[in-house]
Amino acid sequence: MGERRDRDRSYVWTAGVLAASAPLLITLCLTLWHTPYPVNEAVALFEDVEKKPPADFLIPDTSYYRPLFQLTLMGIWRNTESLEARLAWIKLVHISPVLLLVILFIWYLRPRTFLDAAVAAVAVAVLVASPGFRDNLEIPLSYTAMAMPIALLVWMLVNTGPRAWHTAVIVALTLIAIGFKEQGLVLVPLVVVAWWTRAPGASRALVVTLATIAIAYVAFRLHWRGKWPVFEQSMGLGFSVLEADEAAARFGAFPFWMYAYNSASTIANVLFSEPTSGLFFITRNLRYGNLQAWEVVQLGSSAALTGVIAWWGIRSLRSAAQGLWSTESRTFLAMLVALLSCGILSFNYSRDRLGGMVVVFYALAAFFALRAAAGQIVAARRPRFILAALALAILAGAWHVRAVGILESVRRTSDANQVGWLVQLAQRRMEFADRPEYLQIMEAMIDQGTDQAVPRPTRYPRWIALTLGPR
Repeated sequence: MGERRDRDRSYVWTAGVLAASAPLLITLCLTLWHTPYPVNEAVALFEDVEKKPPADFLIPDTSYYRPLFQLTLMGIWRNTESLEARLAWIKLVHISPVLLLVILFIWYLRPRTFLDAAVAAVAVAVLVASPGFRDNLEIPLSYTAMAMPIALLVWMLVNTGPRAWHTAVIVALTLIAIGFKEQGLVLVPLVVVAWWTRAPGASRALVVTLATIAIAYVAFRLHWRGKWPVFEQSMGLGFSVLEADEAAARFGAFPFWMYAYNSASTIANVLFSEPTSGLFFITRNLRYGNLQAWEVVQLGSSAALTGVIAWWGIRSLRSAAQGLWSTESRTFLAMLVALLSCGILSFNYSRDRLGGMVVVFYALAAFFALRAAAGQIVAARRPRFILAALALAILAGAWHVRAVGILESVRRTSDANQVGWLVQLAQRRMEFADRPEYLQIMEAMIDQGTDQAVPRPTRYPRWIALTLGPR
C-alpha cells in the first residue's frame, strides 16, 4: 500500500511539473513551427538532397559528416510531392526531439514531493535555458537536437533493470545519434561510466559493442582526415574572431593550442555561459563598462549553479569512494565525462550547440544539487535559513527568466530569418545564377520566408527586454 501511495503521489507531482512547463514548451514549439527557414542555410541543404546521389552523403571527405541527417532530409524531400508538405515534415523532425527531450526529462525525475516538484521545475528551466539547448533550436539543423533525447533515453535504460532487448535498442539509438552528428559518440563513454559504476542495465557486452562501433567510426573518419583543412570555420579567440585561413596561417604549424582553446571554450560555455563561440562577450563588456542586465543574469546564474553542482558532486562522490555508487554520484560522473567528451569533439571550433549533449546531464545534476541544497537549508537555523532560501529563490528565478529569454531568442531568429529573405534575394540570384536547382528551390520558398505573420520579438518594456537578452 505504501509503494502504491508513493507511485500515485509521483504521478501527481510529475503531472504538475508537466503542466507548469507546458506553456513554455508549447509556445516554444509553436514559435519554431512558424519560424521561416533561413535562406543562407536551408536552401543549400535542400539543393544537396535534390541533386546528389545518396552515396555522396556516406563519404566523409569533409569534416562535416551528417549522413543520417542528410538522408533523412532526402527521404522527405524526394518522397513528398508538395513543397509545403516537405517543409512541414522537416520542421516536425526538428521539433519532435525538442518536445520529447523535455517530456522524458520530467518523466525521468518523477518528483514525489512538493519540494521535488519545485526543484524539477527549475531543472527544466536549466535544461531549456542553457546555451547548448538554445543553439540547437536553429531550423532545420537537427543534428544534435536529435541526439539529446537519445542520450537521456539511453541513460534511462542503463539505469533500469536489464532486459533482453536493451542492448539492441541502445546500440540502434547510438548509431542514430552518431549518424546525425559525431556528437553522438558521447554516448559511448556515458555507457562505459554506467557499467563502471555498476548501473543495473549496463553490461560488459554492451560496452564492448559500443566501443567497437566508436573505434570503427573514428578510424573511418580519420582515413579521410588528409582532405580536411586545419580549421574548418571561423573561431573566437579572446575578444576577436579569426577566420579559418587566418587561424591556419597563425597556428597551422602547431594547431593543438588552438584546438585546446576551442575545447576549453565549449566546456566553459556549458558551465558559465561564457565564452560564446570562443568569444568573451560578457568579459569584454565588463571590462569596458558596457555590461547589460541579461549578461549579469546569465553569467551569475550559471556560475552560481555550477558552484552548487560542484558542492553536491563532491559530496556524492564520498560514498562512491567506498564503491557504493548511487544514482546521484553516477549522474555527476556522467556529467563530467559528457563535458569532457563534448569539449574534445569541439576541438576544431567552438559553438554553443556543441555542448548540447552535456546539457542534459548538467540539468539532471542541477536537480539533484538544488534538492540537496534545499534539504540543507530546511535544517538550518533561522538567520542562515532566510539568507540561503533567498539566495536559492533568486537563483531559481534567474533561470526561469532565462527560460523566457529563450522564447525571445527564437523570435529574434525568426525575425532575422525573414530579414534575410527580404534583403538577400537579389544578391543570391546573381551569385547562384549557374545553379538552377538552388534558384528554383529559393524562388519556391520565398512565400514562407517573407510571410508577414512570422513570430517576432515581444514588445516588452525596455528594462524587461534588457533582462531577457540582447535586442
